[in-house]
Amino acid sequence: MMIKTLPFTKLSVFFVLCSIYMFGFAHIGAFAYDHFISSTQSFSEGTKIGNIDVSHLSYQEAEDKLKVKVEGWKENQSLVLSYMENQIPMDPSLVDIDIHSSINSTIQGNPSPLLVSIQGLDSFLASKEVDVSLIDLDSLRQEIAHHAEKLVMTEEIVIVNDFFIQSNSVETISEINMEGVTMTPGIQSFVDTFPEIEIGGTSPFSLLEFIENKAFSGASQQDLSTIASSIYELVLRTNFEVIERHRGRELPDNIELGFEAFVNQEQGQDFSFLNPNDASYIVSFHRQGDSLFLTLSGVEIPYEIIVERRNEETFKPKVIKQYSPYLNSDEVKVTEAGRNGMKIEVWRSFETKNGELLKEEKVSEDFYLPIFKEEIHSMQDYVSQQPVSSPGTNRTDSLNEEVNSRESPESQGNDSHSDNNGTSDPIGGDDPSANENSNDESSPSEEDSPLANMK
Repeated sequence: MMIKTLPFTKLSVFFVLCSIYMFGFAHIGAFAYDHFISSTQSFSEGTKIGNIDVSHLSYQEAEDKLKVKVEGWKENQSLVLSYMENQIPMDPSLVDIDIHSSINSTIQGNPSPLLVSIQGLDSFLASKEVDVSLIDLDSLRQEIAHHAEKLVMTEEIVIVNDFFIQSNSVETISEINMEGVTMTPGIQSFVDTFPEIEIGGTSPFSLLEFIENKAFSGASQQDLSTIASSIYELVLRTNFEVIERHRGRELPDNIELGFEAFVNQEQGQDFSFLNPNDASYIVSFHRQGDSLFLTLSGVEIPYEIIVERRNEETFKPKVIKQYSPYLNSDEVKVTEAGRNGMKIEVWRSFETKNGELLKEEKVSEDFYLPIFKEEIHSMQDYVSQQPVSSPGTNRTDSLNEEVNSRESPESQGNDSHSDNNGTSDPIGGDDPSANENSNDESSPSEEDSPLANMK
């Protein structure tokens, strides 16, 4: 028996035609609206695309205005990428601004973003010797796009260092072992009270503010200087930035040359530094015998920091001789052993994990004046060395003149020094000539000289 299917077929064709009609009308209608109606429609008051005001402009007028602004920005933009202190001008060809999509997504009467994307950033940075494996490129692209969408002509800087990839694992970043430290009651009290100190993310740390806030008063000035010096040497091996650091008149015996951080509460001479990383770090103190161990732990820093001491120099002290009638011939009494003057430069290098140099910087140049050696010799030795005086010349007067000339400031010149232990210089500001000129010592008075007792 044959089944008739004709009515069903006609019905199916009818529905198909209706569907095609509705689908086509929707798309053709939208096309017609975009090309005929929207081109003449104007934006309402308060409408912005990026930072461009398009109020009362038609879609076509707004598009023309944006094209002019974008082209002008690409020709005159001053967007700079700062990487390890290298300034890299941004290539505007990497910035893709979709004007048409920006207009179509605009909300009437409100500010809307200018749609920007960054293309080819990784190869561009690699061509500028930037290690892109260290960088969160997606976040960096978003930051560059954020600056580009404002179409600002004045110079804007994007700090690439802020986008280094941070590890989540806590590791030991730096550690030092200070041997031969005398564990005074003040240092021991500090270590017992503060076995760990937290250095907050993107935050400064001041030693004097820290002990003031904690109401700690159990350490002397020398103790605090030893603690500050140990922390200073510890953080030098990181990307922490030193804000304030001083040095004393003489280098303490337990501090290595180049790593002194002198602290004086009365004079407000502090030691402070900045943690530029988002994560917090912990400084830990541990005593073992006559050694003081310090460690800095936190998330891994994406490159290696190497600290070097360079161009070390020593300066021998002058010898100041005085004479006394109370010493036997060839007898010498040393009243001041003296000390060599010293000069050192401290440098810090930043390298990739593969050993490629990113940058290096001179952190400081420390200079310590020599301390004169002072000796008392026998008067008999001095007299025996003098030529026979001409008639009318008093040998004692000649002796006083000779000794006074030895002790006068003019004969000491710039090698003179001061005994003021509070003399200090900020980091990076140590100038040997300036220190010499600022530490002149007046000659001893006649009353202080052994010759004043001569009869």
